[in-house]
Amino acid sequence: MNIFIAEALSKNPKILRFCKVDVTDTHRLEAVFFAQYKHNKAEEEKKRLEEEERKKAEAEENAT
Repeated sequence: MNIFIAEALSKNPKILRFCKVDVTDTHRLEAVFFAQYKHNKAEEEKKRLEEEERKKAEAEENAT
């Protein structure tokens, strides 16, 4: 349930209730950490894809 609240807060940080649950400061803090976690995962994936592209380009360059 906390992840659902964190996701909802990331889209609309002004909500006061979610599914009949009052949004507390704890939920807001969890939403911040959840957003940070999602951002870090996206950055890791981006770096991984860039590294794969770089290796592929190097392999193509060495093949010619």
